[in-house]
Amino acid sequence: MKLISFIFSFKNEEKNLEDLTKRIHNVVKKLDNFEYELIFVNDASDDDSEKVLEKLQKNFLIIIVNMSRTFGVGPCVLAGFKQAKGDCVIY
Repeated sequence: MKLISFIFSFKNEEKNLEDLTKRIHNVVKKLDNFEYELIFVNDASDDDSEKVLEKLQKNFLIIIVNMSRTFGVGPCVLAGFKQAKGDCVIY
């Protein structure tokens, strides 16, 4: 079984996170011999993004990385790469 790590850097995306998670799940479940992890790097959101992800963690393999302040895309992507355990990484 191969593991795919998906990395998402985001800020204030509470309205999109559930749909994104379900879409990724529906695509990967069609692939034979693949599992996945979703790594969401929160670039200091001030909405309910973290709460939405915590709820989704009950049904999906989600790793949440909360940045201490706004860093921007580059540092967030690198933080996601540090957490990735997959055989391949998709950003």
